[in-house]
Amino acid sequence: RNPVFDEETVRAMVRDNLQALTEMQLSDGGWGWFSGFGEHSSADTTANVVRGLQVAQANDVALVPGVYEKGVEWLKRYQDRQVQLLNNAPSKTKPYKTYADTLDALVYMVLVDADVANDEMQKFLYRDRNHLAVYAKALFGLALHKQQEAEQLAMIVRNIEQYLVQ
Repeated sequence: RNPVFDEETVRAMVRDNLQALTEMQLSDGGWGWFSGFGEHSSADTTANVVRGLQVAQANDVALVPGVYEKGVEWLKRYQDRQVQLLNNAPSKTKPYKTYADTLDALVYMVLVDADVANDEMQKFLYRDRNHLAVYAKALFGLALHKQQEAEQLAMIVRNIEQYLVQ
């Protein structure tokens, strides 16, 4: 018996797992690996959960009101902190980070899909594209495609194509 082809089983799995994700959302709006004492949200987990909620919404799955929005707000705050760290780099004002990274590309893509674009992060990701993994370039490219940023997208595609094996 394969539950993938049984629509009722799939609906039950979606319902149960959405309920579990809703219950695992932390008080700050994000998600982490563990809940309870010492809980803290992580950007990668939160971005992946919010992305999953976006896919659920696109497939007409009802979400508990506020769950998705709180996750998006957490990601916006996280991205704002990363932009500040990148802005601190030229003067080496601590804390700082020198380059935008894969996690920045993931969060940026998820937020663009939520119709939230941070122009500063877009500039940093584009500036730092040669420091990004191919996966991160692809995530950034998906966001640029949605934003209809044809010129930057063309450059990202060229950057990715250099890794194609002929």
